[in-house]
Amino acid sequence: MFHGPAFQGVTELTATGDAHVRGVLTTPSAPGALLDNVGQLLGYWILATLTERTLVFPVRVRHIRFFGPHPRPGTRVECLIRIVSVTDATVEADVQLLVDGGVWAEIGGWQDHRFDSSTETKAQERFPERHTLSDAQQGGWVLLFDRCHDLASRDLVMRRHLGTAEREDHGRKPPAGRRQWLLGRIAAKDAVRRWLWEHGEGPVFPAEIRVDNDAAGRPRVTGVHGRALPGLDVSLAHRAEAAVALVRPRGTDGRPAAVGIDIEEVAERPATTLAAALDPAERELLAALCARTGEPESLWFTRFWAAKEAVAKAEGTGLRGRPRDFAVTEARPDHLTVVAAGRRHPVRCRGVANPEGLPEREYVVAWTTGPAAGGDHPEDERQESQQ
Repeated sequence: MFHGPAFQGVTELTATGDAHVRGVLTTPSAPGALLDNVGQLLGYWILATLTERTLVFPVRVRHIRFFGPHPRPGTRVECLIRIVSVTDATVEADVQLLVDGGVWAEIGGWQDHRFDSSTETKAQERFPERHTLSDAQQGGWVLLFDRCHDLASRDLVMRRHLGTAEREDHGRKPPAGRRQWLLGRIAAKDAVRRWLWEHGEGPVFPAEIRVDNDAAGRPRVTGVHGRALPGLDVSLAHRAEAAVALVRPRGTDGRPAAVGIDIEEVAERPATTLAAALDPAERELLAALCARTGEPESLWFTRFWAAKEAVAKAEGTGLRGRPRDFAVTEARPDHLTVVAAGRRHPVRCRGVANPEGLPEREYVVAWTTGPAAGGDHPEDERQESQQ
């Protein structure tokens, strides 16, 4: 049990079945803890019997009848729980509590709300300081899918990951954009925490890292609640039900890392989009690649676009509505070269898809793999323009 000592009253598990569980509670001294122990025993039945949506919170009790004074701390209390119903949203049970063989209390219509959870998320739910919702990917980035099917589950995930200031930021976002904004923040925190763990750091809670934006709109990460972070630069992206993030340390000279990542859904685009996004040489390259590989134009264009977005982030400028300033000059299914302001950026590329249970979608993830070759560093250009 993750509960503290004052709420650790479940001392014996007597029996469990398809629709019941029995155990012994030792009355704790903390007010309300004995009732909480009933919920803990019911929670055990849920974890042991159900395979998904096993994260629960009590939300309603129809009635409680008492037949004697509250047991003194240390008193042995038998707890008998009968499962009344199980739905996707709730588990309902009736409870009897016995002291010295006599009924002390009866609880009717105890209801637990079921939140989205699965076998893959249990570790993060119990020990968020040592586990992430995102999965680490080859190439150093993380991938996260939104598995929440209701607002209550998403709100619970939000509160587990965001600090006070970030919750206020979340509340100011338009409702339609909150889900993807939250996904991006969680992915960025997970990428940073994984980097810290790989470099010898101990437990780090998500709320110890704040993700916001600098004056230019780029995401940045800082430590809070006494957590000090090394110089790290982060890039994040989200699309539909997916989010990705990549983190790299700044150089010894303090310059920003050339870090950029993007995720785009594979979809057909109109000819006008291709004409606006690609210059004639790129359109010629796109056609040649489609002919040589037999892969559809929609997939190749998505690779081009995701690579441009990743490089625009690495440059620190964004596309600025001028995608042709970021030219794809070489391309293979897993590697592209993008030239921006005379600098050649190597970009890796990979396809991913939504897991079972989410809408069928395919994506392309593109990420920069290191510093650009040739040309001045964008920081040098900005400094020269200010002199």
